[in-house]
Amino acid sequence: MAKEICPFFGVLLGQETKAGWHITGCCHFIDPSPEKFTAQKESVSQYLSGGLQISGIFLETHSLLEKDIANTVSKYSNRHQNGLVICVRQNKDNKFSEDNIFLSTDLNHVQKPTVSITEDGPPLITVRLRHSVTLSVRVDGKKGSLKNGLSSVIENLCNTLSAASTVYRLQDTPVVFSRTSLVGVTSEDVCSSLLDLSNADQDEFVRGKQKQSKSKIERTLHCDLLQNITVTDGTSEGPLCAPIIQHNLEKFKAVKLTLPIDVCCQVHPDAMVTTLGEYMTTAICNQLRAMRDCFIKNTEGDTLPNVQSFHFQPWKSSAMITVIYPEGKTEEELESRRRELHSLFCMSMSRPVFRRGNAFLFPENIIQYGYLINPHQYITTQSMKGGTQYLVQGLYSYHHYMQDRFDDNMWGCAYRSLQTLVSWFQLQGYTNKPIPTHREIQQALVDVGDKEPKFVGSRQWIGSMEVSYCLDHIIGITSRIAFVSEGSELVTKGRELAQHFEVQGTPVMIGGGVLAHTILGVDFNEVTGDVKFLILDPHYTGAEDLKVILDKGWCGWKGMEFWDKTAHYNMCLPQRPVVI
Repeated sequence: MAKEICPFFGVLLGQETKAGWHITGCCHFIDPSPEKFTAQKESVSQYLSGGLQISGIFLETHSLLEKDIANTVSKYSNRHQNGLVICVRQNKDNKFSEDNIFLSTDLNHVQKPTVSITEDGPPLITVRLRHSVTLSVRVDGKKGSLKNGLSSVIENLCNTLSAASTVYRLQDTPVVFSRTSLVGVTSEDVCSSLLDLSNADQDEFVRGKQKQSKSKIERTLHCDLLQNITVTDGTSEGPLCAPIIQHNLEKFKAVKLTLPIDVCCQVHPDAMVTTLGEYMTTAICNQLRAMRDCFIKNTEGDTLPNVQSFHFQPWKSSAMITVIYPEGKTEEELESRRRELHSLFCMSMSRPVFRRGNAFLFPENIIQYGYLINPHQYITTQSMKGGTQYLVQGLYSYHHYMQDRFDDNMWGCAYRSLQTLVSWFQLQGYTNKPIPTHREIQQALVDVGDKEPKFVGSRQWIGSMEVSYCLDHIIGITSRIAFVSEGSELVTKGRELAQHFEVQGTPVMIGGGVLAHTILGVDFNEVTGDVKFLILDPHYTGAEDLKVILDKGWCGWKGMEFWDKTAHYNMCLPQRPVVI
């Protein structure tokens, strides 16, 4: 008898809320056989932040007969504790909608669930734990002893962390929690109450100036890992006794390593605080096992590589997954690993998602970066009547006159716009090359034959063509050039720019006369053709003060009156390379 093949099969990932499950994404399992299900599910768990759970089974089906659904549920119900199966019927146009989703929660019935399809997920509270653990692994010289010893040591550590004596202290609060106890809050409190207890002010996080206009729910709370060594009557897991220390003198070879634990626990604001201990412990143990697997895969002889944790937000929601990479590997060497991740998490193979440069930027990372990140996100202006906004996708940094202790006032605007464009490709993981200096930009133009050697060190302007040459030469990015003979014709470029931001999503450099700007988006009315431009102005000479930058319009929406009606304009539209 031929084996039945499921066209698409995997697990659903989501968070549980009072309103039910919010499904964030899914993972594709190559082998749909029930025998392989548990192993594949455990493998997926190693990537999940605390609170993000495997919430169900996902499969595509052409049959919605209850007996067929019941047959599927019976295969996996004893291997999946939630018992949730989502069946998606393939419709004629192959589109995903509420109408082709069906739910089975038992062995006999198929239901039509209440489904809301949105791009953004619910706001989440993130609790982050960073803690280094030093381990010693015994090696006896036998083949495989290091890997076997490492597995044993990490499992012992997971058992220790899973004990009731492991507690977590929420920084800047009186809250201490574990899997079984709470201090500083009650068992009736929800996680949103933790934000009110924190004394840390994260509303100002870049040089004391870049204010978060987002809800404080999206702040990151930090916690410490502690071990409770105090035992009192009534709480002991065993009889009270004096400690006994055994000291065995023995010579053996050991390998010492440090595990840089970096775990995020993400919960819905209405989740109970009592869930945090279990979520955090599970996430730590999952990460330790992921580190074990990374060590085993990349260990040569008795030499263990250093490993790093990277947090990513692959979906439009704020839910995170964590990937462990070995240090010292190039992005080219890690490409096969990324392909596995793209396939597992159902990601496109045409854009990077899991490069180290794609890692999520926490507020402390933004401080270290040194420049304002995405200032346009804090603009509160409403859309133009009848218009649709098309904006830059992802992150960039704002580069302008007089930064980096370099005086380029009155001549360096296009250089600064180019730096903003390069920062976008850097922060999206397309390149790990640093932002080029003015001198490096000039040298690049000499190297490609566009300028004479005396151009290096000068104060000469550059334009859109030179920007495109530099993008190609410095980071290997091609660009498309668009132009208008006079500024009044830019109104005809609304649809073209809207398509660029929708498809490519890169910032656009525009030069006209002696001025250069960066376009971050357009507000376009399909019916009337009216257009407004979201402009990042490199002519700003002040400090990194977001309030001044927004209030004075250095980053803001501009109408057609902003452009010189008689000037010739060229636009450099960088194109995304097809890579992962």
